[in-house]
Amino acid sequence: MNNISMKKLIFIFFFCLTTQISFSQGMKIKWQDSSGREFSINTHTRNFEYSILPGDKILYNSKYSGGPEGSVRSIGNTKIYYNSAYSGGPEGSVKSVGNVKINYNSAYSGGPEGTVKSVGGLKIYYHSAYSGGPEGAIKSTSGSVN
Repeated sequence: MNNISMKKLIFIFFFCLTTQISFSQGMKIKWQDSSGREFSINTHTRNFEYSILPGDKILYNSKYSGGPEGSVRSIGNTKIYYNSAYSGGPEGSVKSVGNVKINYNSAYSGGPEGTVKSVGGLKIYYHSAYSGGPEGAIKSTSGSVN
């Protein structure tokens, strides 16, 4: 291997490693609705997951409805709403699940931009560059989702 190839390989290795470290600091927040459906969202990736109950009907958004095309609009009687470009959260991210609202950090709100700030009554606090932990990692939580 020549010197340039080795430098490229080392660069790619460290790039992949730092990417994995930054996303490994996320936490999955889980909760249930009153019927027993389970929902979860990752604080850093905003990955949203859900369970269904027997007999649940799942409806999906079209390009003319209020969410990203193909995303879940409702599960049974639980409606899911998404952020638009002007609604205060990352576009296409989950805004609310039933009566549980999900808020996100902006560039000036005290956490890494785009990360989950709160889910219902659960607030998530992140380390800053000066707080003694890895910057952007979750420092603590308070409250509960429901």
